[in-house]
Amino acid sequence: MGLARKTAAVQTTTCPICEADHTRLIQQRRERGLRFNTVVCLTCGLAYHQPPILDQDRQKLEVSPSQWHTGTGITSRQRRKLERRWANQWPLLQPFFQPGLRVLEIGCSWGLTLHHLQEKGAQVLGVEPDPEQAAHAQRQGGMRIIQARFEELDLPGEKFDLIMASHVIEHFPQPLEFLRGAREMAQAQTRLLLETPNILAPKVSPRRVFSLAHNFYFSPQTLQWLLLKAGWETEKLRVWRRDAFLILARPGEPRPPAIPPGAAQEVLRAIARHQYQYYLKLLFIWRKIPWWQKHWMYTLDPRYGGQG
Repeated sequence: MGLARKTAAVQTTTCPICEADHTRLIQQRRERGLRFNTVVCLTCGLAYHQPPILDQDRQKLEVSPSQWHTGTGITSRQRRKLERRWANQWPLLQPFFQPGLRVLEIGCSWGLTLHHLQEKGAQVLGVEPDPEQAAHAQRQGGMRIIQARFEELDLPGEKFDLIMASHVIEHFPQPLEFLRGAREMAQAQTRLLLETPNILAPKVSPRRVFSLAHNFYFSPQTLQWLLLKAGWETEKLRVWRRDAFLILARPGEPRPPAIPPGAAQEVLRAIARHQYQYYLKLLFIWRKIPWWQKHWMYTLDPRYGGQG
């Protein structure tokens, strides 16, 4: 679920990849009384809200973190979605997994992924800001769950073998600082597993692509560039034909990415294309059909070669 920074004083006014404010406005919206602008960096193509939406903005609406996405209580539909995510993530984890692995999941939601890993012998710790979800996760086999935001953690000196954040990084107002914070909890052989929606191939309607719940909208390339700046090297990349992608990374030396000319145009074209393809190709029907999800939507995108 969504996490927010510790203080309200700092705002993202520049692209965290390029460290510049050279953007194009692509949408202005007002939702639930909040007005927000969405821009695309014209150098790297990262899309984000400018300025970001902060926790205090959302708290004024008296909506809990879970209610932004799922409402109150876990449903059978949500459980199936989480189980599908786990089924897609496990093949990346299995090659290096061994009992005793120390696992930290940031934004652990209802705790299903941690429960699977604990059953396989991992030592798990979950961090979840939503009280209802944290309490539910705690009941899943007596797991250790901290009900807090990532920035509020006080785990001096603790290191982990695997750090996970599934559909979390897009919520942060400062995703680069989040990745740097995770890097401080890593050892030489630690892996970081991230999953996030793909702005190049959204599954939701054009109206829902940019929302109050998310601050950043990544492509596989922009997230890899951000990881490089934070000191992470991509080890494996899996991109579904539609909806999301997975990155497995390991510690490296922080360095600025080499961004090729025209990188932003790919993102801008994808956003414009989705405006009409969603309706022209009847994606609002197909994306809800289980057969299509299994045999097309959640199969690997052939445009990304050499995926793990």
